[in-house]
Amino acid sequence: MISMAKITGKILVTFTLFILCGTLVTVTNTSTTVTTNGPLNIVASISIVADFASQIGEGLFSVPSIVTGTENPHIYEPTPSEIELVASADLFIRFGLEDLEPWVDAVLLANPFVPVLTLVNSSLMRFDPLIEADNPHVWLDPNIAKIFVGNIYDEIASLDPSNNATYLSNRDDYFDELDNLLADISIAATEFSGLKVVVHHPAFMYLFDLLGIERVATIEEHEGEEPSAEHIAEVVQAIVAENASIIINQPQLEEEEIIEIARDTGILITELTPLLGIIDENGYVVSNGSLIESYIDMILFNLEALRNPHEPAVANLNWYWWTLVGFGAASFVGTWITVFIVRSKKPSYR
Repeated sequence: MISMAKITGKILVTFTLFILCGTLVTVTNTSTTVTTNGPLNIVASISIVADFASQIGEGLFSVPSIVTGTENPHIYEPTPSEIELVASADLFIRFGLEDLEPWVDAVLLANPFVPVLTLVNSSLMRFDPLIEADNPHVWLDPNIAKIFVGNIYDEIASLDPSNNATYLSNRDDYFDELDNLLADISIAATEFSGLKVVVHHPAFMYLFDLLGIERVATIEEHEGEEPSAEHIAEVVQAIVAENASIIINQPQLEEEEIIEIARDTGILITELTPLLGIIDENGYVVSNGSLIESYIDMILFNLEALRNPHEPAVANLNWYWWTLVGFGAASFVGTWITVFIVRSKKPSYR
């Protein structure tokens, strides 16, 4: 039987967690005016969110992000200094996607009084037949990005109403830029409509839908897991059957499987990004070797990358393989030289 002390202890733990969670929800959904002698201290989970918020705060503050984009956000773990950055924020902004921001809930549970703005909700997501689930990468549609920017403006203006005129002007200017971006996408759709592609990761559904691009298969079966040999065979069959033209890879992902599939099928490769912080090696939208640091540049980069697919790199045997071959050859030659010397020194009895 369970002792009364254990029962009492469990009740106290449950009650404590209930109160803590209730506090977190209340703080998350309540806006308060911040009294400060300086600019607002806004922190974002990832760089795209930081860019949206920085557009609203232009001229008053910039917004740091915990994940910059060069890392794989699905497995990222923040440093102690980054956790402290969140803990001291006047507002923390996140997408609210567990797979994309796996560290956020634990950090917020430890800091329940940090005001939080969550951008993504289930009503914005659509079902993706490739993964047989709702696709969370909604920010790759600039129409949805405008919703996020509007929500960020509302929250920031409520925290700092004295600077509302600046925030409102910044929001409207950025809306105009996003409308121009949507016009560019509409023009690009005349080029890409009907194009069939294979994707490494199902990140680009929303952008491809705007462009009229059809995804015939995805190489990644499950988040963070290597695809099985059977699944790779299915992808190859889809490329041939559907006459797909391009494999879409991401700079944040490994490309070994991509290159092998491309060599086997003769399909071209290009690299698109769903995140900021990657290097524009070809100078599509910024100077060669510079970082993509804004949402609009990221989308324009992806359009140019679609226009410039390339053949897979020529197979190169790495230094480890060549070392093994060298040692093997040396051992083989050395053995035969030794045998020859030994035989030549044997006395003749004829």
